[in-house]
Amino acid sequence: MTKYILVGGYVHKASDEGQAFCEELVKGININPVKILDCMFARNREDWEEGLKKDKEFFGKFISDFNLELANPETFTEQVRNSDIIYLKGGHTRKIMEVLSNNLDWIKELDGKVLAGTSAGGDVIAKYYAVLSTKRVGDGLGLLPIKFIPHWNSDYSDDECGNIGWQDELDKLKAYKEELPVYTLGEGEFKVFTA
Repeated sequence: MTKYILVGGYVHKASDEGQAFCEELVKGININPVKILDCMFARNREDWEEGLKKDKEFFGKFISDFNLELANPETFTEQVRNSDIIYLKGGHTRKIMEVLSNNLDWIKELDGKVLAGTSAGGDVIAKYYAVLSTKRVGDGLGLLPIKFIPHWNSDYSDDECGNIGWQDELDKLKAYKEELPVYTLGEGEFKVFTA
């Protein structure tokens, strides 16, 4: 059994600054320190270390005892095997999909673990997703049989979100391929699944 947590984006923008998300992330894990694998594959390589530093500060506000490790594409399966939580950060969906679909062995290591995905990381987990900034729908890895739209009704970037027809994009995703439940999550919102 794997616990999946989908996040609409920018978890720190939640009214509680991400506390409920962090508490859900570690709920039921009775290991100290909890091992979190921080996956930045959706971002440019030169930004990974800075992202890791920011995530260490973020998790440190709400989780008392944890180790945070930066994910590496070459050893990702082994890292997943040795982690309690895998955190797929947002960024560019195509980038993260390219890396994670290159070798799917890591998926076999998810039993008993938590897989959290924010924005593009959530796109990967879903079967189908919509990228609102490019008005594109696509296929995720299908770890959950759902359709997903992150950044719902967001103002995170006026350049990207200023001219989005939210209902049009939702209708487009609903009509894409097969009928599945659709989840729309705004900044800081999250939904928990087990499968």
